[in-house]
Amino acid sequence: MPVDRLSGTLKSRSGREHSWGLRLQLLAILTLSLSPLLVLSVAQGVIEFREERAKQRDSAYSVLVQTSADLAAEIDRASGVATALANYPDMATLRGRRCVETLRAVRAAQPIYSNIKLVDADGVIACAAVETVNESQAELAGLDWFIRLGEGEQEVYSDIYLDWWTVQRPVMTVARRLGRDGEFAGAIAVDIDPRSLEALLRTQDLPPDTSITLSDAEGNLTGQHDDRMGRLPEDAIEAVRETGEPVLVESVEGAPGRSLLVAPLVGQEVLMVLTSPSLMLGSWAGFDIVGTVLLPSLMWLLALLCVSLAVDFFVLRWLSYLGRMARLYGAGRLGLQPVRATRAPAEIRNLAETMASMANDLEARTEELETEAEQRGALLREIHHRVKNNLQVTMSFLNIQSRRTSDVEARRVLSEAGGRINALALVHRTLYENDDLRVVEMRPFLEQLLYHLRQASTVYGCDVDTRVEAGDVELDPDIAIPAALFITEAVTNAYKHAFDPGTSEPGLVTVSLERINDEEATVSVSDNGKGYAEEISSGMGSSLMEALAQRLGGKLERSPSPEGGACVTIRFPT
Repeated sequence: MPVDRLSGTLKSRSGREHSWGLRLQLLAILTLSLSPLLVLSVAQGVIEFREERAKQRDSAYSVLVQTSADLAAEIDRASGVATALANYPDMATLRGRRCVETLRAVRAAQPIYSNIKLVDADGVIACAAVETVNESQAELAGLDWFIRLGEGEQEVYSDIYLDWWTVQRPVMTVARRLGRDGEFAGAIAVDIDPRSLEALLRTQDLPPDTSITLSDAEGNLTGQHDDRMGRLPEDAIEAVRETGEPVLVESVEGAPGRSLLVAPLVGQEVLMVLTSPSLMLGSWAGFDIVGTVLLPSLMWLLALLCVSLAVDFFVLRWLSYLGRMARLYGAGRLGLQPVRATRAPAEIRNLAETMASMANDLEARTEELETEAEQRGALLREIHHRVKNNLQVTMSFLNIQSRRTSDVEARRVLSEAGGRINALALVHRTLYENDDLRVVEMRPFLEQLLYHLRQASTVYGCDVDTRVEAGDVELDPDIAIPAALFITEAVTNAYKHAFDPGTSEPGLVTVSLERINDEEATVSVSDNGKGYAEEISSGMGSSLMEALAQRLGGKLERSPSPEGGACVTIRFPT
């Protein structure tokens, strides 16, 4: 079966034009077989990841609750100090050295207190544990917490602000209202140092790479914090304001790999911020993900790679080698042996031995067929040779008969019959002289045919030259014979009717053979004579040309030639 037919059969059986290679099929099967293990490993990793994430979140909440409770206790003590001082007799009118010593004594008991101030009703610092830097600027009337006390609140907690009158650093104030007979008489303000609070927070047992700091209600961070994060995200502050509960922020802009836990400390003026690494970047959590997800994935890929290499080494390279041997056998080199296949696996080696045995059988069969073909070719050449000899004998009889007759018309008829027989003889001669008995090389054949026809044209009493215009055209003998007879009749008609006997100008007959495409060709005979006459188109020669055109499967066309004479053309399939 030819290769293209076999390929078409395989395509029709498979139901598709392209099929997967052996490597892809094995990899697909292995992928499907190992995929459940990979999916289970990934699922296990995801479950463990979520469990550890919840564990870390609960741990962070626990730390935040514990530290916020400790910090709230410190702030409550500051509130108690402010309340006690506010209830001190004549505190609103206390001034001078006594006031300063009293406040300093209270401050010395608590190092987290940055300052303790007595503020009059106008917001001016009357006295303070820490001396005022600039008396003329010691006015607190514009601060939010002082305004709220003046509006009637008994106790307020400020956010974190810069105290540039005394200590000149950030403070958080716990203030108590002073009053006489219901009127606002000033305030006792206990300033807490946020840095001391953060130092207290850092004494807590925090997880590694975790920090805790404070923020005011505007999101400004104080003390030591992650330099990559300038301030708290606005959405986290809004969430704390709305719920009053701690808020977890897992993706922080400007600080990748960090998560925040934000909780209100005193009302919503001060926030406590716990900063820790995201779960995926934790060292032990990352190791767990590698062990449960990444490592099985790498093993899965390694298995696919090993199978691919094994298929390549043990199967595909030998199939490629046998494919090259098969192509060499197809090219006729049947004597080659697949020697390299002796190192192949047993199955491949058996296939190679089968191919070698098949090649030996094909070589023997080919030699036998070549011998038979040579014998048949020799016999066929002998047949063509004998047919040509018999036709030449017939031509000799006609020539003898033509020379013995005195009738001019009889001699012309015998000469025309001889020309037709000569055309057949030339075809058979060309066939047995060719190496390929299946085709006739038309150019040398036409040159010989026109030579003999010109030799016979003397019976018409005119001098006519001939010319062949044909490329390397080859025709089947069944087509060449009627084409030769058509050319013989057309040239003979030109000799008979296109030129007047005894004319001084030599005539020219041109025979053209051209292949139009792989399936069609044209043959035409033209002259430079006097053109067509009506009575000529109904003669015997014209009838024979019509019949030969039908034999060729074409149609006879008559037209004037470019030289001014007549032209007959047939376009026929090849």
